[in-house]
Amino acid sequence: MSAMENAVTLRPATMEDAKMVFCWRNDPFIVSRGTSQRTVAWDEHLQWFYETVSGSERKMWIVLVNGEPAGQVRFDRVHQDRCTISAYLLREFTGHGWGVEAIRGGCDTLFSEWPGEEIVACVREDNASARVGFRKAGFVEMDPAGRCDARHFALVLKRSFCCATETAKL
Repeated sequence: MSAMENAVTLRPATMEDAKMVFCWRNDPFIVSRGTSQRTVAWDEHLQWFYETVSGSERKMWIVLVNGEPAGQVRFDRVHQDRCTISAYLLREFTGHGWGVEAIRGGCDTLFSEWPGEEIVACVREDNASARVGFRKAGFVEMDPAGRCDARHFALVLKRSFCCATETAKL
């Protein structure tokens, strides 16, 4: 196993992560790549974060690189057979392949915990690096109709094509 594979781990998000994730969420680097491209207020974030860590329709993991919090990977259930993924790393952690490893590990973990058949990444058309990252993680581009908003690519990972043995160790 390479040093890169050892560097990336995931841990479930907890309420203690609310302020850290709030700061990440409003970081201009993250905002500029997100679907909404807007910052959020603390009260809005706190309610959303509480629902995230305590509810049953969303799962979030904190991405750790060499033990240091570096970003998040999150899944929102759309219906019983499908969920969407949102993932990001802080700017200083990009460009090393760690995001791809976090996406793979998150997907493997999600498929082991939820019964769904596909994970959809809705990537803005102008976010080439995210598109490449999801493809490297095993996602396949599909028709975005019924999956993603306009001006987004739909990249899909099916359960039957998932769960590489190496990433299961995350």
